[in-house]
Amino acid sequence: MKRQLFFTGCLLFISIASLMGQTVKIEPVELEKMMQLPQDDWLNLTLMGTKIGYAHIYMEKSTYEGEDAIRIRADMVIEFKRTGIGLRLTTTRISYIGLDLVPRYFISTSNESGQEKRVAGTIRDGFVYLETTLAGKTTQGQHPIPDDTIFEQMLSYLVLQNGIRVGDTYTLHVFNMDLMKPVKTHVKVLRAEQIEYEDEMKSVYVIDYTMDLMGGLTTTEWLGHDGTAYRMEIGLMGMKMVLAKTDMQTALGESGEVDVILNTKIFAQGKQPRPNSQHFKARLRLTEGDLDKAVMRDSRQKLRLDRDPRSGILEIAPAPVDTAKTLNLPFHTQHDYKALQQFLKSTVYIQADHPEIQAKAAEIVDGETNAWRAAEKLGRWVYESIHDKNLKVGFGSAVQTLESLEGDCTEHTVLLIALARAAGIPARVCAGLVFQGDAFYYHFWPEVYVGDWVAMEPTLGQIPADANHIQLAGSELESDSMLEFGEGVMRTLNQLEIEVIE
Repeated sequence: MKRQLFFTGCLLFISIASLMGQTVKIEPVELEKMMQLPQDDWLNLTLMGTKIGYAHIYMEKSTYEGEDAIRIRADMVIEFKRTGIGLRLTTTRISYIGLDLVPRYFISTSNESGQEKRVAGTIRDGFVYLETTLAGKTTQGQHPIPDDTIFEQMLSYLVLQNGIRVGDTYTLHVFNMDLMKPVKTHVKVLRAEQIEYEDEMKSVYVIDYTMDLMGGLTTTEWLGHDGTAYRMEIGLMGMKMVLAKTDMQTALGESGEVDVILNTKIFAQGKQPRPNSQHFKARLRLTEGDLDKAVMRDSRQKLRLDRDPRSGILEIAPAPVDTAKTLNLPFHTQHDYKALQQFLKSTVYIQADHPEIQAKAAEIVDGETNAWRAAEKLGRWVYESIHDKNLKVGFGSAVQTLESLEGDCTEHTVLLIALARAAGIPARVCAGLVFQGDAFYYHFWPEVYVGDWVAMEPTLGQIPADANHIQLAGSELESDSMLEFGEGVMRTLNQLEIEVIE
């Protein structure tokens, strides 16, 4: 149930200090004149009117490999507090940008897993080359960068340099340091107005930046004529998150208590879902948006839309698993094996090729060749072995969870997927809603492929998962930050009504 806390923190990182890229047309002399370096900005972060953290951004003149550059350090701390539960997410990002605004190098460290995650990126010849290190293992990758990509911290200066006018609209790319790829972003200058800061009225432009991410993620900025960002608002999950320029003492002040989980759970109308049910039927309705884009359709879930695309009937009926028809391990000769290979890979969080994961999978499976019976063994072991079911970290890796044997739905999910992949069973992440106790909560659970995809529930001890799991739309493959799963969540948070029919 911790998903809301982790997801909120990651989206704040995206919206505030996690974007960088290349190629924009500003003359170096104009840039230096406009920026007036060094700059030292403190921002207070509030959610639903309660302080939950701060951001600190320091920009100065520097050099990188012998050429003049701008060095930017962005620190961010988010603290969620509620009775008996606390989660602290931190990130530090340092980047070097040429005076042509083309980034040269960046390094990001964060602690969402409870261990330090380090990502270093070098930008050259239209590509970003990445090295990601977590739990002692380094993975490498590269991505092309479109010519119109811009570093987020420089976006305000680009807008001003273009001769800002109310009504201006244009589109470009920003490089997202959580997804590690460029994201198309739409800029719109809404209006000019006055804002109060330190007992003075400041003239500002109000600008929307909307990223093509998770159904559209919009940040509204109050931008001074000199490039100062006085305020940023993120309309997210039906709640207002605000960053406001302040002084260091206020920014570093104590955070309050805000319960994201209680503010995002969904109370169902109609009948009460039955625990361990094998059939679920409900009417779903969104206050805005298309339901078809928010809910996954597959062999397990059937969605019949009404004339109004915001509503429809969802039926969930997991097929019983017939061990006589499931595949035997290994199944390299299956006609769809190539398509399944992507669900056998080791990733930053799901370290299926780690020696400890490999050894534990072999120990648990103990020579079982029937894919489903092997998956059952793995699922039961994860449920029974993670004895400390807590919310101490945002998103623990599989290796970390195997060592600590603690965590919530995220840790149960990544550990089972890693063990399954190590045993040769394709597995993937599902994100959505589960009914538990009194309401539907946002949740992670895994699926394994044994001839068909079967949902598992190692967190709650359901092998396989019951019908009270509503899978939301999103990527089938995990990223280095798991944020691709956010699309269905973003489209439903504080916007979804559920009326249980049977």
